[in-house]
Amino acid sequence: MKYSNYLQLLQMIELLRMNLKQQNKRRNKLRRLVIKKRRDFKIKLCDDLKKMNLHYRQQLLDSYRLSIGPLLNGPRIRSLWMKKRSSDWWLEIVNVQFRKEDWIENFRMTKETFEKIVKELTIHLQPNCLPVRAPVAIDKKIAMTIYKLASCCEYRIVGNAFGVHKSTVKKCFYQVVKAINTVLLSKYVKFPDENEALRIANAVEKKTGMVQVIGMIDGTHIPILAPVNGRLDYINRKGWTSLICQAVVDHEYKFTDICCKFPGSVHDAAVLKSSNLYNYAHQKIHSIKKNIDGVDVPYFLLGDPAYPLLPWLMKGYTGSVSIEEDNFNTYLSSARMAVENAFGRLKGRWRCLQKRIDIHHSFVPSVVSCCVTLHNIIEMEHDHFNTTWLRNVEDSDVVYPQPTTSVTNRRDTSLNVDDMKKIREHLKMYMVNNYPLRSSSVRTL
Repeated sequence: MKYSNYLQLLQMIELLRMNLKQQNKRRNKLRRLVIKKRRDFKIKLCDDLKKMNLHYRQQLLDSYRLSIGPLLNGPRIRSLWMKKRSSDWWLEIVNVQFRKEDWIENFRMTKETFEKIVKELTIHLQPNCLPVRAPVAIDKKIAMTIYKLASCCEYRIVGNAFGVHKSTVKKCFYQVVKAINTVLLSKYVKFPDENEALRIANAVEKKTGMVQVIGMIDGTHIPILAPVNGRLDYINRKGWTSLICQAVVDHEYKFTDICCKFPGSVHDAAVLKSSNLYNYAHQKIHSIKKNIDGVDVPYFLLGDPAYPLLPWLMKGYTGSVSIEEDNFNTYLSSARMAVENAFGRLKGRWRCLQKRIDIHHSFVPSVVSCCVTLHNIIEMEHDHFNTTWLRNVEDSDVVYPQPTTSVTNRRDTSLNVDDMKKIREHLKMYMVNNYPLRSSSVRTL
């Protein structure tokens, strides 16, 4: 290559290098300009957003103060501590102006009986710790619970009457029902001891002629809101969902035993066989016998034909009956009226048992046992029962008719009931020889 050509090549390379350097400078300058414009745009945009969202930023600051501020700047200050409500109806009307009949109409008991219940539950319902604000008074808790049981009102209505929120009513309701079942149930709902059993047997014999009877057993269906899963198990023979309440009652309409845990589709005999009464009958029913015209007759309960004949449970004759058997059935049915009347009085006092109460089905047995306990206390205190309450029970029986159970003729092979059959035959002739013949309105021939 010639020297002149070599010089030209070098000059061209140098020229290209200079052009590339200038292009890089322009590119870098342009890049810096773009970055600066972007930064200026972002700054301007932020300033505009700050101006536009001043109210929003204030809300964020307030939220920050409420959530984190107390940790740094002291205690939290709430804008609303508790909604103002009126307790005048409970404090000024009920406690001051209510008369005896007003207490009975609204709470199904006199003020003296109410105060007795409050006294027995006070220790159990004391708050366990120091609350943030003054707790609901114990007598007010019990009054709200009894008012809901007697009226079947919604929690909202009870809360408006007593000046508390509906959630407070529900909390107090569950607390008081559990307290009554824990403290009072075993005290007021129990099988009679020997002296009490003798008194009941003598009273029943004097009133109906039936001897050695210490109680009457029957069942009633309580309307419930059945769960979705297993709903068919709760549908009874009349087509509505229920729980079965099996009970034993004495001649004074007081309950001595209850069992409420089986769905409405279960037969009365199956409920009996699965209850504590059946499993512990030898402990509950005293083995004391009375000689009736040469035959020793033990204490027993009276049941309808749905129940089996047992050594401690007497039932009437079924199928085609003779005049003597029909006479025995009539006297037995007249003695059994006590349990039907007791159920009527129970539902008449506590209207929550007439309708589908707005509580979970698993808590219904606790509510039923609570009502039974309060019923016994009221009966023991001989508080007035308003017979007009039974009209509501009759109306509810139209909406929720009580199912009729089929006759049970099955024999329990694990128990010897031959002696009870002989005793029934003996009592049949005893009733014929010592009391006037009576017959039922309908007799199967």
